[in-house]
Amino acid sequence: MTEPIPSAVQEVVDLFVSELASLKFGDLEPASLAAASEEVRAIAADVIRAEAALENTRAVLAEKRDALLQKAQRALAYARVYAENQPELAARLERIALPRSPRRNAKSELSLDEAKLSGAPETTTPSPRRRGRPRSDPSAMLAAPVPQLLDP
Repeated sequence: MTEPIPSAVQEVVDLFVSELASLKFGDLEPASLAAASEEVRAIAADVIRAEAALENTRAVLAEKRDALLQKAQRALAYARVYAENQPELAARLERIALPRSPRRNAKSELSLDEAKLSGAPETTTPSPRRRGRPRSDPSAMLAAPVPQLLDP
């Protein structure tokens, strides 16, 4: 946590609380400075708690939005099947473009990480073979002898 009171301000408060404790300038006295300092610290602590609560609430909102999106995706899929024989409804459903669910991506990444941690062998799909002639190796061309031309 960053200090809610700037260091220069804290120095003034500390100076008035210790060495200048006997001084009073109108409503400025060591006790009022110390009280104001504590009030700032208390409010800063309230801000930290409120920000933590806000972050938690945002996480819950994100989860609920994702759950709603998944339900909407399923509902749209069912509606498309239902509308197969109803061209107007099918056309209307085709115009709806729902975003992809971020949860599914996170799950797949999580399962890969879990597999690595558990020591399970990685299952990767081999890349498809390229069609056509394989490329020639340029380094092999440099190592090949150069034919000499005969002078006539």
